[in-house]
Amino acid sequence: MEPAPPLWTLTGRDPGDLAVDDGRRSLTWSALDAETNAFGHGLVARGLVPGDHVSVVARNHVEYLVAVIGSMRAGMVVTPVKTGWTPSEIGYLLQDAGSRAVVTDVASARVAAQQQGVVLVDLERDHAEWIAAQSTDPHPYDRCGWRLSYTSGTTGRPKGVVRADSGTRPFSDAFVASAAFATALQIPRDDPHLVVSRLFHGAPLTFALSVLAAGTPLFVMERWDAATSVDLLAGGAASTIMVPTMFRQMLALPEATRARLPVPTLRTVIHGGEPCPVGLKRRMIDWLGPIFVEYFGVSEGGMTLASTDDWLARPGTVGRIHTAAGVVILDDDGQEVPAGTEGAVYFRSGGASFSYKGDPDKTESAHRGDAFTAGDIGYVDADGYLFLSGRRADVIVSAGVNVYPAEIETELEVVPGVADLCVVGAPHEERGEIPVAVVVVAEGFAPDAVVAGLEARAAEHVAGYKRPAHYVVEDSLPRDDTGKLLRRQVRDRMWGDESPFAARA
Repeated sequence: MEPAPPLWTLTGRDPGDLAVDDGRRSLTWSALDAETNAFGHGLVARGLVPGDHVSVVARNHVEYLVAVIGSMRAGMVVTPVKTGWTPSEIGYLLQDAGSRAVVTDVASARVAAQQQGVVLVDLERDHAEWIAAQSTDPHPYDRCGWRLSYTSGTTGRPKGVVRADSGTRPFSDAFVASAAFATALQIPRDDPHLVVSRLFHGAPLTFALSVLAAGTPLFVMERWDAATSVDLLAGGAASTIMVPTMFRQMLALPEATRARLPVPTLRTVIHGGEPCPVGLKRRMIDWLGPIFVEYFGVSEGGMTLASTDDWLARPGTVGRIHTAAGVVILDDDGQEVPAGTEGAVYFRSGGASFSYKGDPDKTESAHRGDAFTAGDIGYVDADGYLFLSGRRADVIVSAGVNVYPAEIETELEVVPGVADLCVVGAPHEERGEIPVAVVVVAEGFAPDAVVAGLEARAAEHVAGYKRPAHYVVEDSLPRDDTGKLLRRQVRDRMWGDESPFAARA
């Protein structure tokens, strides 16, 4: 077998072109090729062999991408791990993934690596010297490294998603093929792409690797900051990928800061990760123009895409199928429902099956024939556009009737003075559960006035059985570092012993 070709050949770039920059360090394609080769050789020197698992627990730096690409080029299986986890949480994932090495610049991961007795590659302790001591020659042949992604864990322990074709393609083939994804996302090839989210999350890392594979230079922010992102987008970044929480923070910036955008160089803003309220997206389109591409995707493998034109014609849609063989809506008996009817969202696998690592029961329950679900509820219109109603785990069952929080939130978030909002179920003696809206009031607004506005809006736009029975004002809502709402934590507070609703159940 032939050695893997250099990265600049795979991407069609010149060796001296910029590949990645994090503000503290940058690499050309030649340097990225050499350093990823050296990283892989270093793992082999530490006793790892192709097929071994490597967990990366690190900040958004150039070294993160070097570790991921270098491990896969050496034939390893890479698992990204959240930096904010405790040693015990990291230890669980190391055990579950079967990791033999941890790459990190985080103290908790150093502790976990020591506790688990695995190889530690410390990015802050003599790492540059370690890399410099390794060969930069290509590996003897193009090895089949891959990535073991885990679900977000918002409804339970994270689960590893193993696809049937994992590890069956040489790295170079898979890398080149992934460039088509960047094209589908309308990411300009020749101008920088701005990475604003943490790379340990599945979508940001997938997008970053596909953008690199297309030959697009990356600029990586270490941590999200709304004002800094505006500066970088105004300074020449042509594309970026965000979540709706970031939109809220950008819109809350002073007018003088927001006035730096739009600029002609900014041509594509992709967003996903959580539902985007209709009113919020309209404000972003009014500000930046029709440059948005929305995606809905799951770790298990399905994805839809919606251009701005798609969305303006059908406000609220998350688009039509892009990956997987199709999307279908099924009822509780597994029967396909007519267009416009809500049910469980299933993606047809087209033979590209997957399993949850070490959990055959969960794997079986997620599948119906050649289709699989990640637990989302929604409907498809007559033209094949998908609309989401919520997650099955989030459904409120009130007097035997299903109530979908996302439907209520979409109507209420437009009320002036609402900075953030979510609807959850709270215990009720007669109905089992009742909808309760938890709201964060924007600065400068009176809470009583905002609640009155919410009640008036609900009375006009929300059916009686869906209407929140109570409004709870809080200082903030729990969100993870990508901005995804941790709804279960809010719901748990409503059901806890100290909840004002507990005594009513």
